[in-house]
Amino acid sequence: MKKAFKIIGIVLGALLALVLVAVVYIELTHKKDFSSVPLPPITASKDPAIIAQGAYVVNALAHCQACHQPHDFAHERKMNPDTLDFGSGYVIQAGPFGIFRPANLSSHPEAGIGKMSDGLLARAIRHGVDRNGGLAPLMSLAVGNMSNEDLTAVVSYLRSLPPKGNVVPPDEWGFIAKALAGSFKPHDEKPIAHVPPGGVSIERGRYLANGPAFCYGCHTALDMSTFQPVGPRFSGEPTAEPDPFEPGSEFTVPNLTPDKETGWIVKWSEDTFLARFKSAGRLYKGSKMPWENFARMTDDDLRSVYRYLMSLPPTKKVTGPSYRKAGWKPG
Repeated sequence: MKKAFKIIGIVLGALLALVLVAVVYIELTHKKDFSSVPLPPITASKDPAIIAQGAYVVNALAHCQACHQPHDFAHERKMNPDTLDFGSGYVIQAGPFGIFRPANLSSHPEAGIGKMSDGLLARAIRHGVDRNGGLAPLMSLAVGNMSNEDLTAVVSYLRSLPPKGNVVPPDEWGFIAKALAGSFKPHDEKPIAHVPPGGVSIERGRYLANGPAFCYGCHTALDMSTFQPVGPRFSGEPTAEPDPFEPGSEFTVPNLTPDKETGWIVKWSEDTFLARFKSAGRLYKGSKMPWENFARMTDDDLRSVYRYLMSLPPTKKVTGPSYRKAGWKPG
């Protein structure tokens, strides 16, 4: 019996040693250097028209202020009345994945992006690589691809923002995020072809939904290591997420393809779609849909997105009610 206990002790000790070695290895190696990712050929402009274009992309399409604003506003899913405040302060508690803090995007030279080159700033937006060459996972999860024209406009607009001295501490990766770090990669998509605003068209809707508005980022199942789709675009989120403000309830991101049985908006008219964004707004506080930003989109752009979604191949996928009691099952 003593011999058996001794063997068990040796085995447990060996397993503990292996775990400790694995933990130490992960802690020492999880940081990856992506500073070799090329800088996009972007140069900020002081042209008022280009800055105005950037303001539209940042404030309406790319919904940047939903995260890059003070914590109380972002956490409560509200928009800061100061539309020029991108000093952040928002703290995202992601459990074992860590604590993430959207950056100060103001022009402040120390606390903000004032000393970042145009190329470094453009790379952070396009590829999710921060100024030090590390991966910025929130950028990869929240920012869609866009044309060089719109990226230039965005960088130009951010340069025009007033300085905010709020110092944002670095992200704190949790153990799970560190363990998965080896599989994470920066966005490597080529710039999407630009379709300028003006009128209503499927082409403009395609650009917006797959580009700066990043609709597919939520309405599509993604490989979380590459952030690329693993199923038909716009067919809905694979799993529901709990309502952060209402225990026992959950949200799911619906199927936007025009499938007659499971498509969420297939029975909506174009005018209904437009009114949903412009008039109804946020119905549930905990929804992660940035309704307040998208309400700033032009009528033409919203109509273009609708026409594009209606042109998609139908995908039969039951996502269920977008807001429901936790644990909902079909049928």
